Amino acid sequence: MTAVAHALIGAAIAAKIGDPVLAGVLAFGTHFACDAIPHWDLGTNWRKRPKIVTGALAITETLIGLALPFLLFASLVPSIMTMAIAVVASLLPDWLEAPYYILMPHHPKVFYYLYKVQSLVHERMQAPGGVITQVVVVGLFLGVGFLT
Repeated sequence: MTAVAHALIGAAIAAKIGDPVLAGVLAFGTHFACDAIPHWDLGTNWRKRPKIVTGALAITETLIGLALPFLLFASLVPSIMTMAIAVVASLLPDWLEAPYYILMPHHPKVFYYLYKVQSLVHERMQAPGGVITQVVVVGLFLGVGFLT
């Protein structure tokens, strides 16, 4: 899923779970569960783009993902700190595998193993279907987090 999607899901978790440690653990674990749902993200078809383009897109989208939950939901969550922890935890798995893509093919083995763990559950789908599944999943999390 996109960084924006993961971050919004992290914010929804923080809205329901007041404990920062539990919210962070749930947001981290939910990253893998959500990536198992077929979806489109900036990593879809990344081999067809120059690495610099993919990197610039990923950095830009991650910055948007970090800012958007705070712009939208800062006044709706019980704790900004809990939301910050959950948002960062929701993005952490992708950050841990990023060095594999950056350093490839001369990466330390640890980055390859982090990439492989993440790849075990990651299911990609082309747009528009992969965008639709992502919007539905994020919408469900936001509905539970902020409307119930």
